[in-house]
Amino acid sequence: MHWRQIATGNAQALLLAGSLSLSACAINPATGGRMLSLVSEGQEISMGQEAAAQVDAAMGLYDSPDLQSYVDSIGQGLAAVSERPELPWSFKIVDDPVINAFALPGGPVYVARGLMTYFNSEAELASVLGHELGHITARHSVEQISRAQLAQIGLVAGTVIVPELAPFADVLGGGFGLLFLKFGRDDERESDLLGFRYMTRLGYDPQGAVDMFSILERQREDSGRSVPEWQSTHPNPGNRVAAAEQRIAESGVSGGIVRRDEYLRRVDGIVFGPDPRQGFFLGSLFLHPDLEFQVAFPEGWETQNAPQAVLAQAPDEDAIMQLTLAEGTPDEAAREFFAQRSVTRTGARSRRVNGLRAVQATFRATAGRRTLEGEVLFVRHRDHTYQLLGYTTPSRMGRYAVAFEGSFETFAALTDRRMLGVEPRRLEIVTLRSAMSAEEFVERYPSTVPREAVLLMNGLQGGENLEAGRLMKRVVGEGAPEG
Repeated sequence: MHWRQIATGNAQALLLAGSLSLSACAINPATGGRMLSLVSEGQEISMGQEAAAQVDAAMGLYDSPDLQSYVDSIGQGLAAVSERPELPWSFKIVDDPVINAFALPGGPVYVARGLMTYFNSEAELASVLGHELGHITARHSVEQISRAQLAQIGLVAGTVIVPELAPFADVLGGGFGLLFLKFGRDDERESDLLGFRYMTRLGYDPQGAVDMFSILERQREDSGRSVPEWQSTHPNPGNRVAAAEQRIAESGVSGGIVRRDEYLRRVDGIVFGPDPRQGFFLGSLFLHPDLEFQVAFPEGWETQNAPQAVLAQAPDEDAIMQLTLAEGTPDEAAREFFAQRSVTRTGARSRRVNGLRAVQATFRATAGRRTLEGEVLFVRHRDHTYQLLGYTTPSRMGRYAVAFEGSFETFAALTDRRMLGVEPRRLEIVTLRSAMSAEEFVERYPSTVPREAVLLMNGLQGGENLEAGRLMKRVVGEGAPEG
């Protein structure tokens, strides 16, 4: 968790405003075809900028100005040869270990740190940035918003009219998740084609797209997840590898800019996988080394260290616990929480939790016909106040009250030196001193991740021969302890 608070409601209000535009039909600037558009370009840009501010604050950007500048320079080059060069383009790396990238309306493009660790050349990076850029130039988000305007207005009204539900927005379906629109297969095919167009206009080798799609396909097969990160927002339109190869054959374009070594040198030292400095779980115990605290959630609950909160869900999916930052002292945070309309305090007391100053309260929140009951703890540790919230339906509050209070009692300062000193895994770029097979590389240059992960991140199958002097990736560092 990055522990940055975000504002909710403004982007949704813009979405509502955009849906009221009078112009329903337009020409797609990237394809030349007709499209449904109830959102003007100005509104599209406003939505994207508002959403980008929330992404920057809530997800956090990877702390490497040089790498950020490098990615932005490549993206800006691609945008300059697109059909919409005048948009306020930006290309950023979010500090997220997932293998994914996404685009927001009107110009902002993001690539996750996790995906950066799997690229093996600048051409591969350009292929993904070009694909995301294609979603924007073809106004795919605008068309989605236009088609779903009635459903979106209903969802927006729930969060704009009833702002007191903001703490529950992630669970109830509003707020931050609304910013990440999922594209359809036709949109994906179109963006693949547009990405190919932009990268080849700049002279990049289109084989980079083939190589990248091969890695994504292998990641899908090896992930063990029903829907890997990339495919959750980029549904597979078919065999992307074969389609990319056919595109190359039909275009007659071959060769071009690859810049393998330059790219690998730039990602040398990048964090690989989850960063334990941003918090990690040991079973049901959550520990945050940088902020020096720990808290235990109920045993058997499903937990997630999300960018803007730590979440836990009961096995029956009928109760939620959520840990976030709050503003001011515990007393001030409690007053602000209960100043929200339709949130009623049913009890409150000042107390200490493991020596830390705190305010604990019970509450009821109503929104239309829906009612929630819960408990909340505001606790001060060092320079921050934390809000630990538990809620469920009124009929189940008696069942979960003990679990909520039990978690409250575990919030404490983290003093274990081993846990305070954990460091993330990182990529290390090595130069092969002699020729060897891929399997020999894995043995001679050991990594702290499984063999399959090392082969995948290097774009290898396992039977290749590697020449002397070749740059290769391995992973060093122990990362978070397991347990």
